[in-house]
Amino acid sequence: MRENGVLRLLAVAGSVVVAALVNVTTGMLTQNWSAAWWLCTAVLVLLGAALAVWQTVSGRTEGRRQHIVDVQSGSLGQSMNGPGEQVVRHARVEGDLSQRQEG
Repeated sequence: MRENGVLRLLAVAGSVVVAALVNVTTGMLTQNWSAAWWLCTAVLVLLGAALAVWQTVSGRTEGRRQHIVDVQSGSLGQSMNGPGEQVVRHARVEGDLSQRQEG
């Protein structure tokens, strides 16, 4: 999980660099309409879009959480399909406590 966080941090840094380069290139396009600048802009915009999509897709499963806090119950069940975190805190359960996670 820590490695994924480092990769996401690098993707964010890369997005900032790409955005800055697109800004500079766009400024150059307003002064000189050469094909090289258009190509550079297209490549940078595509790279920035790919980084943004990757960040969105990779972050979907990491942030899934189920928290049950401060409950009193006879029985308590918690289930989640796919990766994520399940937490029960400050609970008083007199019967069964079950947590299930698939995937």
